[in-house]
Amino acid sequence: MNDPTKASDNEETPVPEQGEMNQVVDNKSSATESAKPCKRVMRFWLLFIVLSGLVVLLSVRDDLRQNAVESSEQAVHYIAFDMLGWSPRELFIWRLRMAGLLESPLGQRWTHAVDRASKKPIQAGAQYRTTETFEDDEVEAHIYQVSLERGEKLVWQLTRQDTADSRLYASLERRKRNDEHWTTISHLEAEGDTQTRIASAAGDYRVVLQPELFAKVDYSLAMASGGSLPFPVEGAKQRDIGSVFGDPRDGGARKHHGVDIFAKKGTPVTAVIDGYVRTGTGGLGGKYVWLSGGMFGLGSARYYYAHLDDFAVESGDKVKKGEVIGYVGNTGNARTTPPHLHFGIYAGGPVDPEPFLKPQPELPAS
Repeated sequence: MNDPTKASDNEETPVPEQGEMNQVVDNKSSATESAKPCKRVMRFWLLFIVLSGLVVLLSVRDDLRQNAVESSEQAVHYIAFDMLGWSPRELFIWRLRMAGLLESPLGQRWTHAVDRASKKPIQAGAQYRTTETFEDDEVEAHIYQVSLERGEKLVWQLTRQDTADSRLYASLERRKRNDEHWTTISHLEAEGDTQTRIASAAGDYRVVLQPELFAKVDYSLAMASGGSLPFPVEGAKQRDIGSVFGDPRDGGARKHHGVDIFAKKGTPVTAVIDGYVRTGTGGLGGKYVWLSGGMFGLGSARYYYAHLDDFAVESGDKVKKGEVIGYVGNTGNARTTPPHLHFGIYAGGPVDPEPFLKPQPELPAS
């Protein structure tokens, strides 16, 4: 029996004449061409209605208008600062160029103000506080400079005293020892917040301040520098360090990779960071503890406590900064010396701990 759903090999399917086919194609083309302008018109009016509605919403709703403005500002900020790598000061220089003022005597004086101030920077020292004014008829910059060792902490508080809308360009910059080139580390806001920075390398650090042209700005600045870690021996201070980093050992065969902090036997020693500990016994260090920020010490500096009399923790324990982890002793190769803690820092190699252990910086009172 034949399948009624399939055409028989013997059945002939009617084929339209060529003229009929051309007529059908012409009719379809005409319909398509006539529909295109209609669609364009509809799309235009639809877009017009949407944009008109958006304009009405923005004019009526303050919150939406504010969000639109903020989004535009964020987009400009992202393109200028993140994509192009410009600083706020460099963006102002670009604005001077667009206004035709950059090559003028006034524009040149503004762009070279930082260079002039660099010749006589204000040395901030361990503590410094000032209140200053940029006059609107002066073109100048102010620079506050301090030298830091690796591990020292810089603390500052920059506050805008006036309420004007003018910009105050502020940045923290660094120059390595024996180098003339300054690198911008971060751009600062003059909002009165206390901010900190730990020196990752020895060098000069400076806060650079400069207002935009014709701006009168009142500001206050407080700065302080000091150590970034708490002292690891309870009750001890820097004066109790009796042997420093780099001292010769074994007749000059090796160097001292830490500092020795002398204290009575049994004095508690404490964790300088939150982290994990690993204890051990043997070798030059006697009873020792390794402290690191991660379980396996990856991506973190490691802190070495040696010559302990006893432990207050076990390997694998998680500890908090300030928690007792052991007690001062004279185990290992310190058997013939007074009790002390050998404290070392390792971050890609041994690092001098003494700058880390300076007294914590405190901003001077106003």
